[in-house]
Amino acid sequence: MGRVVVVLLLAFAVTLAVVVGSRMSTEAMAVVVGVLCGVAAGIPMSVLLIVAMRRKERQQEELSYSQLSSRYAPAYPPVVVVQGGAPASNLPPPYYPMHTAVSEPAQRRFRVIGESDD
Repeated sequence: MGRVVVVLLLAFAVTLAVVVGSRMSTEAMAVVVGVLCGVAAGIPMSVLLIVAMRRKERQQEELSYSQLSSRYAPAYPPVVVVQGGAPASNLPPPYYPMHTAVSEPAQRRFRVIGESDD
């Protein structure tokens, strides 16, 4: 029964294409063929896009599963490294002495290019 329906639909489509094709002008037939070729060219790209999206979804599912399983795994305690060193003075760390030997900055001399040196 299914094969008979498929054959009848195929025969109807071929007959319709012949009748419509014989009544169309050359320009209209070129437009129809161009549209059909464009649609046919887009099908492989659509299939590749669907395959890529499904692959990405699978990777995200696997990643979420691995994160879920690692959530219940024993975690290592955090490691804190403090680099020691001798303080600059005998005072405790917040009270380091200020530098008292502050010299005045030297006077800056500016030279403008193109002026005479007086």
